[in-house]
Amino acid sequence: MLTYFRRVWIALLICTALIATFSANSFSAVRAQSASDPNQLTFEGSALVAAVIEAAKADYAARAPQTQIAVTISGTATGIDQLCNSATDVAMAYGAITDAQIADCAAKGVNFIELLLGYDAVALVVNNAAPAQCLSVDQLNTLLSPGATDVKNWSAVDAAFGDFAIESLYILPDNEQRPPRFLLDRLLAGDGLRADLQAVETAKAMSEKINVERNAIGIMPLQDLIVERTPAKAIRPLQIRTGTACIEPNTVNLDEGRYPLSESLLLYVNAARLEKQPLQDFLRYLLSSDGRRNLIALKYVPPSEVLYSRGLGYLETRRTGRTYSRVQAVNVPANTAGVISIDGSPLLNELVKDLNAPFSPRFTSITLLNQPFGNAAAYRKLCENRADIVFTTRQPNAAEADLCQRNNVQTLQMPLGYDADLIVISLQNTFARCLSLENVERLFSARYNAKSWAQVAQGFPEQPLIVVAPRSGNVQADALLTSVVRNQIAPRFRDDIAENAQNDDPIFRAVAVQNALGGATFMRYSEFMRSGARVQAVQIDAGNGCVAPTLANIQNGTYPLARPLFAALNLNSLSRPEVRAYAWYLLGDDALTVLNQEGVVGADANTFTALREVLLERIEAIERAAATPVPTAEPTAEPTAEPTAAATPDLE
Repeated sequence: MLTYFRRVWIALLICTALIATFSANSFSAVRAQSASDPNQLTFEGSALVAAVIEAAKADYAARAPQTQIAVTISGTATGIDQLCNSATDVAMAYGAITDAQIADCAAKGVNFIELLLGYDAVALVVNNAAPAQCLSVDQLNTLLSPGATDVKNWSAVDAAFGDFAIESLYILPDNEQRPPRFLLDRLLAGDGLRADLQAVETAKAMSEKINVERNAIGIMPLQDLIVERTPAKAIRPLQIRTGTACIEPNTVNLDEGRYPLSESLLLYVNAARLEKQPLQDFLRYLLSSDGRRNLIALKYVPPSEVLYSRGLGYLETRRTGRTYSRVQAVNVPANTAGVISIDGSPLLNELVKDLNAPFSPRFTSITLLNQPFGNAAAYRKLCENRADIVFTTRQPNAAEADLCQRNNVQTLQMPLGYDADLIVISLQNTFARCLSLENVERLFSARYNAKSWAQVAQGFPEQPLIVVAPRSGNVQADALLTSVVRNQIAPRFRDDIAENAQNDDPIFRAVAVQNALGGATFMRYSEFMRSGARVQAVQIDAGNGCVAPTLANIQNGTYPLARPLFAALNLNSLSRPEVRAYAWYLLGDDALTVLNQEGVVGADANTFTALREVLLERIEAIERAAATPVPTAEPTAEPTAEPTAAATPDLE
C-alpha cells in the first residue's frame, strides 16, 4: 500500500511525464539546439535537485536574460542515461553515479565532471532531558516504522534508556516535508512512517514545542535545526550510530559521508558541453554564495566552503570522473569477510589493539591477524608481499626499500604521530636536570640497579635513589630502554623496585616523585602533561647537548627519547575489500581519536586528509585496471613449453 507521500510523488511524476509527452517536440527541439546554441542549457534528472535548479534559474534570469535553461524531471537514473547519451548538458542526481553508469558513459565516450550542490539531511530532535543520545538504524526502525505506534516509552527502543515516556512525535506537513519523509522511508523498513506523527506547521513551532515538552521527538530538515538550535532552547539532535561510532548531524560529517540520514545533491556535467561559456557561468553561480541561498531556502544543507572551492577548481581544470563521491569506493559492506595480516614493532602492540577495537565490531567477519615481530621482520614481510600493513617506529632502510622494489611492492607510508618517554624528577632536584643516555640506563636497567644518585652519574650526590615505575612487564619500560640503547638489544628493566613503588598510574608515580628529593620515574609526554603534579621533566643529552622534551623537539626529532610512529600499507593488497575498509578506517576520524586518547602527539588531521586522497586515487586506479579488458595475445608458432618465472603474472 502506498503512503500518502509516495502517492503524491508518483502523481507528480505522472504529471511530469504527461507534460513531457505533450511537449515532446518542444523538448526534442531544445535538446537539438543545446549542442549548437551556447545560450540554451539543458538539465535532466532528479526532482529534488530540479527544485534547486528551478529556484536558481529564476534568480539568475535577471543576471543573464539571454541564457535559457530547460529543466526536465525524469529521475536520477534517466537523467544520467541522458547524460551518457549526450542528450543533456547536465544530469541532476539524488545520490552518486553508479559504477555501471560510469562504464556506460565511458563506453559512449562521454566524460563528466561531478559537482556537489549540497545535502538533503534530516535530524531527530529531542529535549535535552531525553535519555537517548545515540540511536542505531535498527533502533530508528523500532521507533519510527509503520508498526511502531505502540512504542510509547524509550525503554521499548533500548532498555538502557530506562522508563521515560514518549508522548508526542512531530513532523512538518507533507507539502513541506518531502525530503525528510523520503529519506527516512528509504532507510527504514516497511512502507512509510508510523501513523501517529503529528504535523506542526513550521520548524520554529516544532522547536518551541520540544523546548518545553520533555517527552517529545521531532523530525525536521537538518538545515532547519541549524537555524532553530540556539543556547536559549533546551533541544538537541540525536546522534546516529554507524558501527560503534555515534555520528553528530553536522556539516563536517556530511562532507565526510559519515552521517547516515543524508543524501548528496549532485550534478554530472558533460565535459564537452563546457565549451559553452553560459553553462560555465551558470554552474559557477550555483556554487557561489548567491546560488547557495536558493539551496538553503529549500531546506538543504550547503557543504563546507572548502568543497565549494574544490568544485570551482574542477570546473576550471576540467577534472573528470568521480570526485566528491569517490568515498563510495571504500564503503565496504559490513558483511565483508577476509583476513588482514598485520606485523610491526612489539612496542606498538597495545596501540594497535586499541586502534583495532572500534574497527572489529563494524566488520565482524574480518579477522585482524596481528603478529608483531619487530620493525625489521615487519618490513621484510611487507616487501615480500606477506603482510598487508605494518606498524613501525621507523621508515624502511635502503635495503628494505630495495627489497620492496625488487618484489614490485608499493607502499603508502602513513605518519601516525610521535610517542616520547620523559624522565620525571622532583622540582627540588637541581643536580639531575640533564641526563645522558647512559645515565638513564643506569637509572632503570637491571644491569646496574643503582641505589643512589652517585651511582647514576659522576658528581651526583650520595642521595638515595627512589625509583617509582609501572608494574613488571609493562611495555613502556621496554620502549624506554630500547630508545636508550638505540640499535643494541635492550637490557632488562631493574627488578629491585619495592612493591609499593610499582604502579601503572602515571599520576600516582608523578605525585610519589613530587614528594621525594631522590625520586625518579618515567612516563609518556601526554601523561606528563595531564599529571598536574609539581615535578619536572629531565633534559636528555645524546651527545649533542641537553634537549628539553618539548612538543616541538619531539616532532622535529631532536629529543632523543622520542620515536615516530608509522603505518605502512601494502598497496597491492588494496584489491581486497577488507584491506580497503581497514586502510580507510585508519585514516579516518575514529582512528585519529584513538591516537589522541592513547597519548600519541602530533597526529595531524590535515596529513590524514591528504593521505585519504592518495588512497582514493590508488583505489580508482585499481578499479580502472580491473575494468579494462586484457587483450588476448596472438598465439606464436612455437609456444614456450614452460613459462619463465619472470613471465608468470603476479595475480595478487
